[in-house]
Amino acid sequence: MFIAVCDDNIADRKQTERLLGRQSDRFLKEFNDRLYIDSFGNAEAFMYKPEMYHGLFIDMTSSNETGVDIARMLVNKGITSPIIMCCSSIDYRKEIPAAGIVADNIYYLDKPIKVADLTDTINFIKSSIKHDVPRIELRDEDDTIYASGDDIICVKEIGRKVRIWLTEDRVIDQLGNAYNFYSQCVKFPQICPVSNAALVNVNYIKNKGPLHVTMTNGCSFLITLEYRKTIKETKALLDNASQ
Repeated sequence: MFIAVCDDNIADRKQTERLLGRQSDRFLKEFNDRLYIDSFGNAEAFMYKPEMYHGLFIDMTSSNETGVDIARMLVNKGITSPIIMCCSSIDYRKEIPAAGIVADNIYYLDKPIKVADLTDTINFIKSSIKHDVPRIELRDEDDTIYASGDDIICVKEIGRKVRIWLTEDRVIDQLGNAYNFYSQCVKFPQICPVSNAALVNVNYIKNKGPLHVTMTNGCSFLITLEYRKTIKETKALLDNASQ
């Protein structure tokens, strides 16, 4: 299990590392597994690959980016692993909601961290792993998003890029073509092609005709002859899986 700590207070960061090290010993005895702990003192290094961690412990109080800012960045990136806000001089229980950050994977831990509370938190993180939602990385010039199948509404190949329409009015353009993008979506059964240049999420179809499909976001695509059965077959597959 991979754990990340982001804390700009050196003493606090070292103490959290020590406590997590003891949890690693316990984890090995109880579950025959290890905790792999990475520790960061700045947001730039911490945000390099946050999706690899099963739990993220955060308390940034004196840097340009506070813990609240980092929590927002993680939520915007689509991180679903437990984000543990460690309350010291910043009361994240108040500041996170006040900042308009809404996510069901943000939790709180008081400093100084008590061993019993940390044990409960680590056990919770372990239990949450089996509920992880498959995601793919979407990247353009300005941003990186980790999207689940339910985040993707539709995709269209435009020149040397694919335009990806997401929920919450998000749109991202990244290099590639529709064929290669579809190969990344094998883990998402709700995504299917309607042509060689377009993909749709069947759960977001608003209207479907014999030659075109309109999505809930207003995008409309032609359905080419060789793909006319794909939407029906995909829908049937999803319906059977839900029964």
